[in-house]
Amino acid sequence: MAMHPHRVVKKTLRLDPDKLAQLQKLFNTTSESEAVRQAIDETLAYSEALQAARRIQRRGTFARD
Repeated sequence: MAMHPHRVVKKTLRLDPDKLAQLQKLFNTTSESEAVRQAIDETLAYSEALQAARRIQRRGTFARD
């Protein structure tokens, strides 16, 4: 997934260290922050794709709302 320059804010989060390590391995990142950012980006992209697929299924077309 292409990285787009976005505004980044610092947040304090409580995360499971084992799950965070899994994310880093999954996304092959060197930093925990990058792994979290990539997981957020992937989740949002998946949500968009799922919404589009549901529109197509509902209407039988690629037309937007």
